[in-house]
Amino acid sequence: MAKKYLFGFDIGTSESKGTICDQDGNVIATAASAHSLKTPHPGWAEHDPINDWWYDFKKITAELLEKSGVDPKDIAGIGVSAIMAAITPVDEKGNPLRNAILYGIDTRCQAQAKELNETIGEETLKEWFDTTLTIEHFGPKILWIKRNEPEVFAKTKQITMASGFVNLKLTGVNAVDIYSATSALPMYDMTTDTWDDARCAYVCPKEMLPKVCKTYDIIGEVTAEAAAETGLAAGTPVICGTTDAGAEAVSVGVVEPGDTMLMYGSTMFFIHVLKEMVKGAYGKYTIDGPYAFAGGMATTGSLTRWLRDTTAPDLLAQQEAGGENAYAALFAEARDIPAGSDGLLCLPYFLGERMPIQDPNAKGMYFGLNLHHTRGHLVKAAFEGMGFGLDQNLSMLRSYGATIGTATAVGGGTKTPLWIQTVSDITGVRQQVPEVTVGASYGDALMAGLAVGLIESPKKIKEMIKIKYVTEPNPDTAAVYNKYRPIFKELYQRNKDLMHQLP
Repeated sequence: MAKKYLFGFDIGTSESKGTICDQDGNVIATAASAHSLKTPHPGWAEHDPINDWWYDFKKITAELLEKSGVDPKDIAGIGVSAIMAAITPVDEKGNPLRNAILYGIDTRCQAQAKELNETIGEETLKEWFDTTLTIEHFGPKILWIKRNEPEVFAKTKQITMASGFVNLKLTGVNAVDIYSATSALPMYDMTTDTWDDARCAYVCPKEMLPKVCKTYDIIGEVTAEAAAETGLAAGTPVICGTTDAGAEAVSVGVVEPGDTMLMYGSTMFFIHVLKEMVKGAYGKYTIDGPYAFAGGMATTGSLTRWLRDTTAPDLLAQQEAGGENAYAALFAEARDIPAGSDGLLCLPYFLGERMPIQDPNAKGMYFGLNLHHTRGHLVKAAFEGMGFGLDQNLSMLRSYGATIGTATAVGGGTKTPLWIQTVSDITGVRQQVPEVTVGASYGDALMAGLAVGLIESPKKIKEMIKIKYVTEPNPDTAAVYNKYRPIFKELYQRNKDLMHQLP
C-alpha cells in the first residue's frame, strides 16, 4: 500500500504557507506565497478572499505537489487554518461579497461593540462570557457590515469565519471550529457549543452562520470542481481546521494541560492549555478535551519591521548590495545595550493594543529619550516593551492559578535570540525553540492525521517534537526590570486620556 501523506495550509497576515508531511511527521515539502494587508481606511485591515487566499491555496498546492512528487491520491487528509476573524460574507454560490475583515488589528467596529454592550448589558455579557464585547469579537464585525453596508448584508447567504472560506471552496461546506467560535460573541453559547437564537438576534440570523464542529472533525471532501481547480484528488477528506495560532501551537506539541506557546510574528499570540475551564479563560482548545487561555498583542514583529524600514535605510541598502541582512545588522546594534535601555521605555501600541488593555486607540510611545540614546537603544527598548506587555498578560493568567514553567516559542522572532532572551528575562519564563518550526500549516497537516487515523493521538505529536535550543531567564537583570515594570504600566495609565484625543 502506498505511503500516505498529509497536507496543511495556513493563511497568515502577510503570507500563506503550505506543508506536506508523512504520517510520522517528517516534512516532505513546504511552500509560501506572499499577499498584502489591505488598509483602505485608517483602522481597517482586510484580505481579498479570492486573490489572496484562494490564489495562494492553488499556487502553493501546485508547488508542493511538484516539489514533493507526491501523488494527490496519496494525500490522506487536508487541514486549513487562518488568521482570525477573517469574516467574509458570501452569496448563495459562495462568492465573497466584500473583502474579509480581519482580527483585532481591524478596529472599525468600536461603535458596534459599544452598541452591543449597551443593548445587551455588560452585566449580562459578563454572566454569559466573563467579558464584555470588544473589537476582537466576531459579532461587532458582522454588525458593522449590517449597519454600514446594508446592500452587502442583504445579499449575504452565509458568513464564513477563520478557515471557513477556503474550506467552503474545497468542500461546499461552511463550518467553524469550537475554538474559533469562542470569539463569535455574542451569538455563541459556550455551554452548549451552539448558536443561540436569542443572542444571534442582536447581530444576524442564525442561518447565516457556519455549522460548529470540532477542529479535526472531517467536514467534507474535496469536490470535483475544487479538484479541477487545485490539482488535488476529488474525495480527499478535509477537516474543519482552526485559527493560525491554534494550529501553530499543535505544530510544536502544545497539546496537554500546562503546555504554553508564545508565537512571535507580526503580532504576538499566546496559548496556555488548561485542564479545566477557569474564569476569564478563552474556551475549549483545538485538541479535544482541554481548554485554553489565549490572547494576543497588536504590534510586535510589525514594530521591528517599522524600525528597520524607518530608521535603517542604510542597512537595507547594504543588504540590497549583497551585504548583511538588515534585520541582523540592526539587532546587532542592540546586543550590548544594557537591561533597561539606559532609561528608555517603549509602549509598543503602534497599532493600538489587544490584551491586556484592550484599547484600539492606544498609541505607541518612546519615553525617556536623550541624546545618549542610539538606534540600538530604540530596538532594545522595543523588545523590552513587548516583554513587559507579555508579562502583564502572563500575570493575568497566573492570577487564575496557572503555572507557567517552560513555554514553547515559535514564529519568525525565534531567529532573534536577543528578543527571546529579553522576554525571558522580563517574564521569568524559560523558553524552548523546536528544531522544526514550519508553523501552522504543519499543525494543520498533523491534525488532519489525527482525523484520518494516521496519527494515533495528540501525545504522539508531542513525541515528534525535538528541541533546538533553550533560553533561561537571567536573574541578574531581574532587579532592573522589577524597577521598570511599574513605570511601564503607569506610563499607559497616565497618558491614555491624551492618547484618545489624538487621531
